[in-house]
Amino acid sequence: MPTFRRIIFTLTGLVTLLVSAPQALAARAHDGSASSAGGSVSFSSAVYDANENAGQFAVTVQRTNTNGPEVVYYGVTNKGSEAGNNFDKVHNSELDFAPGQSTATFNVTIHDQGINGPARTARAYLYGAHPQPLGEPHQAIINLLQNDPLAAPDPSNPLGYPQVPTDGDPLQFVNWYIYGPQSPAGAALARYKGNPAFAQALHTIAYSPGSGTYRFWMWNHPASTLASTVEKYLADAELAQPNTTIALSSYSLVHGACESPKAIKSRYENWITQLAKGIGNFRVVLYLEEDSLIETHCLSHGAIMTRLSELAYAVKALSADPHLLVYMDAGAPDASITPQKMASYLKQADIAQAQGFFVNATHNDWTTTDVAYGQQIARLTGGKHFIVQTDDNGRGPLVPKDRVKYGNESLCNPAGRGVGPLTWNTGYEYVDGFLWFNNPGNSDGPCGAGDPPVAQFWPQYAVGLIQHGTSRVTGPRFNLAKSTTNE
Repeated sequence: MPTFRRIIFTLTGLVTLLVSAPQALAARAHDGSASSAGGSVSFSSAVYDANENAGQFAVTVQRTNTNGPEVVYYGVTNKGSEAGNNFDKVHNSELDFAPGQSTATFNVTIHDQGINGPARTARAYLYGAHPQPLGEPHQAIINLLQNDPLAAPDPSNPLGYPQVPTDGDPLQFVNWYIYGPQSPAGAALARYKGNPAFAQALHTIAYSPGSGTYRFWMWNHPASTLASTVEKYLADAELAQPNTTIALSSYSLVHGACESPKAIKSRYENWITQLAKGIGNFRVVLYLEEDSLIETHCLSHGAIMTRLSELAYAVKALSADPHLLVYMDAGAPDASITPQKMASYLKQADIAQAQGFFVNATHNDWTTTDVAYGQQIARLTGGKHFIVQTDDNGRGPLVPKDRVKYGNESLCNPAGRGVGPLTWNTGYEYVDGFLWFNNPGNSDGPCGAGDPPVAQFWPQYAVGLIQHGTSRVTGPRFNLAKSTTNE
């Protein structure tokens, strides 16, 4: 009887082994850990390069044993937060091999965005195969090469809109990107929904065309990642608001107004090269290096020459981008730099290759005073056009009781100021726009009790700018030249 039991148990164990072994083997083959078929399945390469205009890009999967059929599972997704809308993701899918077939392909749809800039990256993956297991590489990088050539520049229509501007004013038919919730005012809106007056003023700032910029500077945006950061920012903006022109600003050269520019010259030039690479074919108005020329009063002659050389390098590098309008810092009329000296600085900084210059970036001078100052510089630079910053000069500068002792602006954020006009068809010769490009409501520093730090958005002050604002061109009377096309 014991012998009979042992025979029964042995037969039972054998049946169990014969039944369960194929199931276990199949399961192990499916998850890629083992296979009785021999060989393996993998991508044909660990890295693929896909041109932006490819339309469809074929990814190849290969196997080393062609006996019998094969089932492979795959997908394509972003690598980290990259790739944006350059391609269509491939959700988990199945790829089938027939007996004797050694390779199979699947397609990834690539979107041509007309970009000349840094590559984006997608990730292809295999996550199962049967009966052969996965081999290496079973993950692959797809470099999406944004290699559309830079468009040919058209000096008469640099932004490339259907209507060609007249009178040399490239902003005449501009379609501005509206910062909305991405602006400091837009971000603050949610906190003031219960205050209708505040909400309305903040909405005006956030959603007015030509209001605000996004600022890049090399202390917060390193050159190693700048090109891809800028390109992704602009690509996302173009996707959200097609055919718009986005306003950007840079503020790298005035890290400390009196420091030696030589200390950062090579670093800055590399940074600018990457900025130009990131902008590529996008439509951009760039306010280049706010305060870079107005803050030269404490620099030596040699340091000023270095600063002008840095700006000239920037203008040259950026001029390769066909739809980029570069405006250079030209200070403000109350900064003790004469139009003659400022024009000389601008010419040495190669303004000939730039669209023009801007005035009053960080001051509160009257609009008419700014126009008069800018028109003098324009005539001295061969008719270069300019933009007036009007986000806080509608009521001019603050005039204290003792003007000799305190000057016209005794506070960084003078009380009672208001926005000025916002338009890019000004009617004044050489003036491309009255624009709020300095993000209305950003603090200019903690000069008064309770004032926020520099560049911190101050909702109460922003609302005051709107409430005290005007759409009129205000200030002393000057013999201002009018545009021949807007009379």
